[in-house]
Amino acid sequence: MLSTSVKVVWGLLLLQLYVHRSDAGTVAVSALFGTGSEGLKSVIEDGVRYIKRNTTFLSEVHDIVFRGIDDVKTSNSVFSALNDICNLISAERPSAMILPEDKCSECEDIAGIASHASNPIFALDHGSYDSGSIAFKMHPSPEDTNSMFVDILKYFTWRNFIIVHDGNNALEFLQEVLNIQRELEWNITAIPVGDRNDHNGYMELAAKIKAESTTNIFLFCSEEANAKAFLVWAEQNPGAQILNARYHWILGNIDMSLDRTFRTELEKTNVYMTRFGMNFTRELQYALPTSIGTSTTEWPMRDRLAFDAVIAVGHALKLYREWREDNGATGTAVLPGDTQMPPCPTATTVPSENFLSRYLKEVAFEGISGNVAFDAHGNRVNYTISIYSGQFKTLDQMRGEWTQNPNYWEKKWDRKWQSEGHLNVTYHNYASERIIKIVTIEAKPFLMLKGNESAVTETGSYQGNNRFEGYIIDLLERIKTHVKGIDFDYQVELVADGKFGSRHRYSLIWNGMVGDVVHKRADIAAGPLTVTPDRSEAVDFTYPFMSSGITIMMKHPNYVQHNPFRIMYPFGIEVWFVNLAAFFIISAMLFFFNYFDPYEWRAAAERRETFEENAENFSMKNSMWFLTSTMFLQSFDASPRSNAGRTLAAFWWVFTIIMVFLYLLNLTHFVTTNKRLVYTKTAEELLDQTEVAFGTVEKGSTFYFFKKSSVPEYQRLWQHMNTRVPSPWVNDIEDGIKRVRESNGYYAFIGEAGELSFIASKRPCDLLVSGTYITRTTYALAVQKDSPLRDQLSSAIESLRDTGVLEDLEREWWDLDVRHQECANLTTWERQGVFSLTTVDLQGVYYILLIGIILAVVTFAVESISNSCNGGKKSKSSARNGGMGGGMGGPRGGGGMSGPVGGGAGGGDEKMWI
Repeated sequence: MLSTSVKVVWGLLLLQLYVHRSDAGTVAVSALFGTGSEGLKSVIEDGVRYIKRNTTFLSEVHDIVFRGIDDVKTSNSVFSALNDICNLISAERPSAMILPEDKCSECEDIAGIASHASNPIFALDHGSYDSGSIAFKMHPSPEDTNSMFVDILKYFTWRNFIIVHDGNNALEFLQEVLNIQRELEWNITAIPVGDRNDHNGYMELAAKIKAESTTNIFLFCSEEANAKAFLVWAEQNPGAQILNARYHWILGNIDMSLDRTFRTELEKTNVYMTRFGMNFTRELQYALPTSIGTSTTEWPMRDRLAFDAVIAVGHALKLYREWREDNGATGTAVLPGDTQMPPCPTATTVPSENFLSRYLKEVAFEGISGNVAFDAHGNRVNYTISIYSGQFKTLDQMRGEWTQNPNYWEKKWDRKWQSEGHLNVTYHNYASERIIKIVTIEAKPFLMLKGNESAVTETGSYQGNNRFEGYIIDLLERIKTHVKGIDFDYQVELVADGKFGSRHRYSLIWNGMVGDVVHKRADIAAGPLTVTPDRSEAVDFTYPFMSSGITIMMKHPNYVQHNPFRIMYPFGIEVWFVNLAAFFIISAMLFFFNYFDPYEWRAAAERRETFEENAENFSMKNSMWFLTSTMFLQSFDASPRSNAGRTLAAFWWVFTIIMVFLYLLNLTHFVTTNKRLVYTKTAEELLDQTEVAFGTVEKGSTFYFFKKSSVPEYQRLWQHMNTRVPSPWVNDIEDGIKRVRESNGYYAFIGEAGELSFIASKRPCDLLVSGTYITRTTYALAVQKDSPLRDQLSSAIESLRDTGVLEDLEREWWDLDVRHQECANLTTWERQGVFSLTTVDLQGVYYILLIGIILAVVTFAVESISNSCNGGKKSKSSARNGGMGGGMGGPRGGGGMSGPVGGGAGGGDEKMWI
């Protein structure tokens, strides 16, 4: 009889044999993760269940299980993390381990470190740049990811941008982007995103972003949750003003989980966004058991990578099983065999890996994160990343693809990779099955918002392209029906910064509509966009759809309120005072000569050589009247008798003639000041006048036309505007028109005739555009350099020109034939007021006449009142005395004095008869 101790030993042996027998053919997958990654366990279990349900992976006698740990914890050091990893390998003997970085977030690629202790280890996170890791990296390697980022940044021609990150690990991952910035002359500003629970910190971050000169934001975080949290906050806080049409965001985290509802909210912000997604064919989507209620397309990137890591283990086990069976192994002995991960080495042993690692390098399948395959170093290969770029309704539009291996792509799809590099946007450029993005600018009548709409998002009663009306909208509709080779739809959006497009002097970055095309934010720039040499270097222009020119807008002369007494302007104020002084001095001298010169009227009257009343011919009052009448070239009552008086009068007449004619010759200039620009036809004529300042939109096409022109007249015009104080430059056309209206004729705006003519033709008709062009210009559509759209659009525009459609559109929007209820419906006299002298021009003359009438009436009233009060009786008495008196001889003279008028009267009471 066996002893009790022997029975115990045999029991233990049998139990061990039973346990070993029960584990025969069972493969384990294990995982270690930190706090907050509990959801990964469900994903990994889903993958294990999928392998169990699919008998092509394992035979019926084999099984796969997940052996993780329920005690989820985070290590704070490499030693502690490696100790946990090695202990789990020794305890569970898994065939593969899945290891996210949050097991030790401060370790800088803990999976890469652990891969040198035991393998296969699947790394789910970004890893470290040039780390030497031999783990199986489910995420695209840092080297490949950086290469893709550089290609995208070059494609969008970003030169100045902000990197929003969540710490040093993110910046270390972006090493190639940061290292190449000097070579490519990039200006990069790195700003940390901070704690995702600190909304005040987010507001400070938004303020920093707005303070930068760029509107390009590259968002990349080592933890996807940090990037998504900031993006969600920006959408929920529109007051931060960093998620709108002005900004272009690139989401560097590949396959950031953005559900459909959130993407709809992003569309409403009208932000331009570029994001990346691992390309997959959905062949697994129909049989995926999942404990997660959302679609796998909305899973976080790390969850998808974890699921595909489990499936990769299944494919490797299949390959390994088939190899063992081909070499004679059968039954449960096929697995697990030597598929178990080797224990971590001691100081005296060499690290090793199991046979499964070799077959993992031969795996190739389509997972939910794209094509899954690895190279000899465990790097992910042969995958393709889709690039989605757009705004509003085109937010989810695919712009192109970036493939890690173009040769593999060509073999897989059996067609040519139409790009020299890894990035291909050929199909996007040809507008095949996509919405073409058209950027435009509000400019009457080229494009206007309907009704009172002022927002560019789909709000109110108007939506989509129906928000706009104008010449450009009609032109695009006509082009769509005439273009050959593509059947496209398009989305029209206003340019965010409200500019046509110019290049910064130092950064060389283009803004406005041209900038959107250069930076690939738009396919076409449509509007009154002038073709210039600088713009032609940055974009391609189509065949012109309209010919225009640079002209001058001024305030209509009828509405200019000048000083009514500007008729006094031919002489300076000092001249008027000197002339007035001369008037009184000459009057006083004539009065003096009359009193003291023996040959003047007073002396002659005393000698009774003339009537007594002639003695007052040159009193002070009559002297002033003499000068006044001769000043206006009128007749006079008497002229000086003495040689001195006549000499003085002669020189007064010379003085008067000179002054009068000088005044009259210069009077027209001042009376017609507000009309002179109407006749301006050249830059030279514009420079000939000094009263009216003139300017244009700063850094607009007209601005650069004059600045860079080699024509001397245009150079002088530029120098005149550039040195004038105050500055004649304006921010935009609306600002220029406002300045013209408020300047009262002292400012003229130089701009494109198309828009200016339309504005001037509308009420209140207080603006006038010169009928001639300083120079000719043309308008055309702008497309990206070497875009095939150029030839297609040019062909359509030429067809529209040949059939007269362009002429009809211009006639429709500018009312060239029948203009009604607008400024062209003015009366003949209203139109003639541009050239004729009007009451506005001559109001000063009327005021002078009115002043004279008032003074005459006042004088009449004073004289009448004075005569009634004092002078009436005296006059009658003087008349009686004159009647009673005799002739000039007096009462005692018997006979009258003979003289030039006749004999004297008789004596006594007899009246003198003449």
